[in-house]
Amino acid sequence: MKKKVLSVVLASAMTVAMLAGCGSTKAEAPAAAEPTEAAEEADAASAEASAEETTGDVVVLKCVADMTPHSEILAAAKDALAKQGIEVEVVSNTWSEAWNSMLVDGEVDFAYFMHVPAMEYIEEETGSDLESMGTVHVEPYTCFSNKFETKEELPENAVIAIPNDSTNEYRALKVLEDEGYITLKSDIETGNTTVDSIDTYNMPIEIIEMDQANILPSADDFDAYFVNANRALEAGIDTTKYLMREKSDSDYANIITVTADNKDNENIKKLVEVLKSDEIKQYINDNYKGAVIPAE
Repeated sequence: MKKKVLSVVLASAMTVAMLAGCGSTKAEAPAAAEPTEAAEEADAASAEASAEETTGDVVVLKCVADMTPHSEILAAAKDALAKQGIEVEVVSNTWSEAWNSMLVDGEVDFAYFMHVPAMEYIEEETGSDLESMGTVHVEPYTCFSNKFETKEELPENAVIAIPNDSTNEYRALKVLEDEGYITLKSDIETGNTTVDSIDTYNMPIEIIEMDQANILPSADDFDAYFVNANRALEAGIDTTKYLMREKSDSDYANIITVTADNKDNENIKKLVEVLKSDEIKQYINDNYKGAVIPAE
């Protein structure tokens, strides 16, 4: 992305202004038009400046990122990034559908909240060309309970809430399959998986599909429920006390996402290197107790 560098334009404007002040004869009239042109160039340069800015030798990269753990991980990387001459500005840390357009339209330099399947879905929905600059962490999709401490305690016909969005519903059903509760049909598609994709119930359970945003507020109504690790952390849930969850080799690692136009941005490459460093991996392991795992 272009950097907001206007010194050359301003210097040109000052030169033109001095020339215009030397006289007002008809012979000098062409020079008098220059300040307007210079001002237009300055305005255009300001309008076209991207979300990436420079303050002295510091490059400011704007992004959207969930509060937990994404923004927290970025904050932990602040000093290491500063040594690289990079500062990260989190424009928003409360998820909104507007985040997708903010990334696609170039209002931010990168997004840190999605995984590859989500990125591919956004590409399809928006007709955009996005790129993953690298994986940072995995948030294993997890099943919790406010009533039972282990999955073995779940009663027959246990009522289990799962999210009804395409990606997370698939993840929840895969965990239930891995734990032996169900068997999914062999021809399922990850982006179009529902309870109708279940071939066999190996144990008697009742699965309730619902909007993920409503699961935690109504968690007491269920014997167990699935939720993203970051939502569990934000809700203050002890994420070490879970019934079942994805394995560490999940395909849903969180990535740094950019538009194709920004894939060669050297500063974002440096950002990813810092986020994948041993220092940040240690921070993740120390602070999230397995609810968040450094990506391989």
